[in-house]
Amino acid sequence: MLDRRFIVENHELVAQNCQRRGVDADVDRLVELELQRRDLDKQVQELNQQANQLAKSVGKASAEERAALIEQGRQVREQVDATKKQQDQLEEEILGLQNGIPNLTHPDAPVGDDDQANLEVRRGKTERPQFDFQPKDHVALGESLDMIDFEGGARVPGAGFYFLRNDAVRLELALQQYALQTLTEAGFTPVITPDLAYTEILHGTGYIPRGPETQIYSIENTNLNLVATAEITLGGMYANHVFEADQLPLKLCGISHCFRTEAGAAGRASRGLYRVHQFTKVEMFAFTLPEQSDATLEEFCDLECRD
Repeated sequence: MLDRRFIVENHELVAQNCQRRGVDADVDRLVELELQRRDLDKQVQELNQQANQLAKSVGKASAEERAALIEQGRQVREQVDATKKQQDQLEEEILGLQNGIPNLTHPDAPVGDDDQANLEVRRGKTERPQFDFQPKDHVALGESLDMIDFEGGARVPGAGFYFLRNDAVRLELALQQYALQTLTEAGFTPVITPDLAYTEILHGTGYIPRGPETQIYSIENTNLNLVATAEITLGGMYANHVFEADQLPLKLCGISHCFRTEAGAAGRASRGLYRVHQFTKVEMFAFTLPEQSDATLEEFCDLECRD
């Protein structure tokens, strides 16, 4: 989620980014409401100071003055309560608008309505193999070799889940170990993250945990959600923390289970292990200074394309 102060100070840039991403967000309205909220915050501070001064005066006042000062104090506290109520109402509307504003895209990201606008910028060194026969897909291979059980998965938690068996278990663990070894050799700190995160952590990392198109499973009657990616927990691990410049970049590789509702996935590739509701992933993640960001992204891409 973009910082509110950043949105106010860069509202034209943020509005342009929303337009490029095809997101209908009212940035001007958010800025207007945030400035109103700040004014109310100043009013609350001034009223609190006034109330404190009146409270001090009561102890020093004569009996005749005391009743009037107490009444003034009561009226000021009522004004504080009324102003805070206005603040809360504004805060709720602002947060709703803020949740609809996407993160900034990279300047080099292509702009388009669909995946036809995507550009290939690089590919790995390993060429796609050519076969002189019709190869089986992963579903046919997994079932014939007793490696993947989709029917069992559907019986237990439902469609979109599966059991890994035999060599598939060993393969998954081997791939995780390969990724961990590769990344730790490149200076990443390995982390196994929690599977749950507070709603405010999801908001802070740009994920919307509620609504018809959400990809997030939320735990009813709690402030907790199953994470869709280790980005959420890795980012949240340092929420409200301030790094020293010489501590950055801080590179992390996180292993987590990932849970996704796949709402709105109809029509997308969804056969077999695509668009499933639970999987395990090794995530590259870094905290950087702005001027380090591009170099870190290039390092990530080089690691992905090295083999």
